[in-house]
Amino acid sequence: GLRIRVRGGDGQRFKLIIRDSYDWNGVAWSHSFDTGTLLPGSPIEMSIPFADFVPTLFARKVTDGRQFNTAQLTALQFAFSKFEYDGGLNPKFNAGDFSLTLELIATF
Repeated sequence: GLRIRVRGGDGQRFKLIIRDSYDWNGVAWSHSFDTGTLLPGSPIEMSIPFADFVPTLFARKVTDGRQFNTAQLTALQFAFSKFEYDGGLNPKFNAGDFSLTLELIATF
């Protein structure tokens, strides 16, 4: 899995997206996370098992039972999106400026 620590985000929901292929029109593996904390300005650290990432194709869930190929992590990105999955809206989305600082990324 991936361990990440971020700071900021203004309480918004982001997606961490990973890929196991160089096909940018192929399946992307997404994990949504919120940036709200009890102490403003404090970092958020999370450990996300690869099995918790949702396979998606253009923000639609892929339900064919595929597994992320952990031997081939080819891309990683953070997304700030108005949409969650399957046409649902991100309930924490607010248009406008935002800041999200990546402090740590590691595997476990």
